[in-house]
Amino acid sequence: MKGLFIKIKNGPTRRRFVVSTIRKDEDFFETAIFAANFFYLPRNWSRPEIIVKTATQEEAWETHYRLADRLLKEIPVRIFQEYD
Repeated sequence: MKGLFIKIKNGPTRRRFVVSTIRKDEDFFETAIFAANFFYLPRNWSRPEIIVKTATQEEAWETHYRLADRLLKEIPVRIFQEYD
């Protein structure tokens, strides 16, 4: 498996997001959150809201699912501030 992708509709704000995790290199993974439009297409591919870099696949998958779960329930700005 090369990456993960999930569509999220935030509960408190009703905004849509896409959480994507990809393998950039042999030992390098990136998890990015993109603001999305009505059809869950990222508004701006080149500027995600946040990017979280990890070294192992297990850590990347765990980060992906943790961010997706938090994005369902919490206000997005608070999550983005933690990773700035």
